[in-house]
Amino acid sequence: MPALYQHDPFLLLQGFLWGGGRWADVLWMSATVACEGWAMALIALLFTWARTRQLRGLLLAALPLLVALLLAGVLSQIVKTLLGTPRPLAVLGPEQVHVLLEPLRAQGFPSGHSASAAALAFAALRRFGKAAWPLFLLALVGGLSRVYVGAHWTFDVLGGWTFGALSAWLGWTGERWLARRPGPAGP
Repeated sequence: MPALYQHDPFLLLQGFLWGGGRWADVLWMSATVACEGWAMALIALLFTWARTRQLRGLLLAALPLLVALLLAGVLSQIVKTLLGTPRPLAVLGPEQVHVLLEPLRAQGFPSGHSASAAALAFAALRRFGKAAWPLFLLALVGGLSRVYVGAHWTFDVLGGWTFGALSAWLGWTGERWLARRPGPAGP
């Protein structure tokens, strides 16, 4: 077992969350699907529209959120590829890990779903303030869902949330840098 996971509370957390029956399975799987990249982009657009109530300029208004999502996805995939850490199923086996959805065995750290959800929440916090609280709740439940479905270690989820926050910060920093740049010189 990789050193990162020797003290991971995965089994404890999964055991605590598990056992709610078929409806709980459906709810946790739904939270996992809601934190996929395509769903996060759709949620970003819907959340921005709900806050601005303007269809015109929606993409421009949602751009900081979408950039944070893109950065989270890219950073997560680069780190996953570089580290190549195993997922719980590969280490513990099907006897110990409750698996829902597709059984995953490789490229665990960080959780891309958790990174996307956290990136969206932090970018929305910057853009819309306290109104972003539902997105933080989604990030929390979405991250826990990755443990519930057996896809990620707890540390993968914590890493994903960290990469998501970093992605939102990088997007915000880039936005500020672009805003301070002088415009093009006139003819």
